[in-house]
Amino acid sequence: MKKRIIRISVGVFVGIAALAAIIWVLTKTLGNAQYPALYAGNTMDYWSQQLYGHDVGASNAALAVVNSQLIPQFVDTMFHDTHDSSVRLSLIEVLNGLPGVQIQYEQADQRRAEAATCLGDLGPAAKSALPDLIKALKGKDAAIRGAAITSLGKIHSEPETVIPLLIPYLEDDNLDVAAASALAEFGSLAKSAVPKLLPLLHAKDDDDQAAAREALLKIDPDAAAKAGVKMKIKKAGK
Repeated sequence: MKKRIIRISVGVFVGIAALAAIIWVLTKTLGNAQYPALYAGNTMDYWSQQLYGHDVGASNAALAVVNSQLIPQFVDTMFHDTHDSSVRLSLIEVLNGLPGVQIQYEQADQRRAEAATCLGDLGPAAKSALPDLIKALKGKDAAIRGAAITSLGKIHSEPETVIPLLIPYLEDDNLDVAAASALAEFGSLAKSAVPKLLPLLHAKDDDDQAAAREALLKIDPDAAAKAGVKMKIKKAGK
C-alpha cells in the first residue's frame, strides 16, 4: 500500500512538472511582442541615429539597409499581415487566465499599424514608402489609416501631393487629430489647411482643439493669433 501511494505521488509530481514545463514553453513561444523591438537586428532608435548622425559613411550604410530591408519589410507587413491563428489566440487567452502568466501578443491589426508607424519613424529616409502609405490611407484597412497619416507627416516629403491629400481628413472625427498633427509637420507649406483647422478650435473634443492649436501655431502664427491662439512660453529651467 505504501509503495502504491509513493508511485501515485511520484506520478502526480511528474505530471505536474511536465504540465508546468509545457506551460513555460508555451509562454516563451506563443508571444510575439519583443522589447525592445528589433529590425534588421537593431532598434528604430539605432537606425535613426545612424541615418541622421554626422558620420556620412554610417548614414549611407544605414540608408542602404533601410531601403533594402526595413522599408520592404514594413510595407509587406502593412498590406499582407492579416491573419492570426485562432488556436494560438485561444491558447494565449487560456494561459493568460492562469496566475502569474502574461503572454504579450500583438494581433494582426496592431502589427500592421506598427509597421506603418515605423515607416514614419524612419523620417525623410523613408520617402520611397510614400506611395504605399498613400495607398494604405486610401484603402479599406481602418487599422492603419491613422498611423499612415502620422507617418506621412513625419516623412514630410512631396508636400504638393501629401498636403492636399491630408486636408479632407480634418473633417473625419476619427482621423482629424492625426491629420492636424501631420499637417503641422509641413509648417507654412500647409497654409491651405488653415480654413479647415480653424473650426477644430471650437470642437467638442479637447484633443481636436489641442491638435488644431498646435498645427495653427506651426503653420500660420498670424492666423493663430487672430483666432486667439497664444504661443506657449517655456519657463526657464523647464
